Amino acid sequence: MNIAGLGYLWIEGTDLDHWRSFGTQVLGLMEGSSTPETLLLRSDDKPFRLAITGGQEDKLLYSGWEMPTRVAFEEAIGELEAAGVAVKRLGAEDAAERRVHALARFSDPGGAELELFWQPIVDPGPFVSPVGVAGFVTGDMGLGHYVMVTPNFDETIDFYTRILGFRMSDFMMINGVKVQFMHCNPRHHSVAFAEGPRSMIAHFMVEAQQLDDVGYALDRVLDNGIRLKQTLGRHSNDHMFSFYAQTPGKFDVEFGWGGLRVDDATWATAEYTKGSFWGHRRVPKPAQ
Repeated sequence: MNIAGLGYLWIEGTDLDHWRSFGTQVLGLMEGSSTPETLLLRSDDKPFRLAITGGQEDKLLYSGWEMPTRVAFEEAIGELEAAGVAVKRLGAEDAAERRVHALARFSDPGGAELELFWQPIVDPGPFVSPVGVAGFVTGDMGLGHYVMVTPNFDETIDFYTRILGFRMSDFMMINGVKVQFMHCNPRHHSVAFAEGPRSMIAHFMVEAQQLDDVGYALDRVLDNGIRLKQTLGRHSNDHMFSFYAQTPGKFDVEFGWGGLRVDDATWATAEYTKGSFWGHRRVPKPAQ
């Protein structure tokens, strides 16, 4: 299977106004063609990279994965069905909501739901950050990455590599917790999995084009009373210079710069016993 990259994350949120101010005034994303029910946030020329639809819970509903061609899209559905995976082809209304030409949905072994899509409808308007972020690293590498907790760790890793065609980047065992990082394009990882009791998103990452934008974003987090979860640091495996903050959905966002790129012709996987060269200190929870 030839997945091009992470196209979008579709999130359910209980407070769209909070997500709007957080996404635009803290992260520096641009609001797209939102509806009263769904907030669309842009980080490039795509119609959206994050979608937050109003609901009763705060959770990730779907991750959207882009296929490079219609042929690749159809072949992927055939490969999933041949592997015994139930695939639902979604209709024109759902595809129009996603701003794509074709859409299908299935679940991984941990219960997370994924969508495959083909041919996004590109917004001709330029990306302009409302707080002056110079730009985000997207393009042929997609939105960024996200990390999921999964109860079926080994089955999930097998599914993503053997069926979906992801390649291993590296592995960590931190305080007895397994974490596997995987890529489908030169970004060091588009998805990672941590072993845990239930399927849930731990964080997603956006990568700025300029180092200073990480510092400016950190200032906005502190100035707006957003909870800082991990201090500035640099990861040992993907070399990302970043910090973590709590989103309105209670899971985290990593705002970073300078992530490592993978060349499959020369890349060798490794196991890491420490997540960061320095920093990324966990910030104590504020007193109630």
